[in-house]
Amino acid sequence: MTTKPEPSLNQIYQWWWMHDGRWYQEVAKRFGFDAANEINREALKFVASRVARGYAKSLGRPVQEMELAEAVSAFTMCSKLMWPPEMIEFKVDLTGPGSFELNVVRNFALQMLQRAGTLADYKCPCLAMREGWFEGLGLKPVEHEVKQCLREGGSACTFVTRLEGFGPKAEAKPSAEQEK
Repeated sequence: MTTKPEPSLNQIYQWWWMHDGRWYQEVAKRFGFDAANEINREALKFVASRVARGYAKSLGRPVQEMELAEAVSAFTMCSKLMWPPEMIEFKVDLTGPGSFELNVVRNFALQMLQRAGTLADYKCPCLAMREGWFEGLGLKPVEHEVKQCLREGGSACTFVTRLEGFGPKAEAKPSAEQEK
C-alpha cells in the first residue's frame, strides 16, 4: 500500500485561483470584459467581506476599538488569509494619526493576466476588495485611494487610507471622571 501525498495549502490556493482566473477569462470571452470586470469586482468584494467578518469574530473585541497598528494588522491579515506569500507581496506603513499606506509590490493575478494576454482589458477590483475588508472588520475609511498601480506601470500598487475614529480625537478618549 502506497501513501498518496496530501496537497499543501499553497497548492489548494493555486488551484482555486486558477479556477478564478479561468472563470474570468470565460466570462470575458462570452460576455465581454466590462461584464467580467464588474462581476469580478462584485464577487471579490463579497468574498473579502466574508473573510474579514470571519477573522474579526476570532479577535475577541471589535477592530474599531483597537489601536491603529492592531487594526491595520487585522486589515492586512485579510490579504494573508486569501493568498499565500508566494502569490502576493506587500508592505504597510503607518503614516500618521489614523492613516496608513499599503504597497503591493508583486501580485500573481497581474502576472497571470499578462500571460493570458488580457491585462490591458482588466480593471483592478482592488478598491472594492478593500471595501469588503473594511466592511467585514467594521472599519470606516474617511479616505481610501490608489496613488499608483502596477497594472498601469507603477512600481507598486500604493493605497493611502485614513480611518474614522483613529485620529487625534479618538486617541484622547475621556476618562470615566471626565464623562460625569
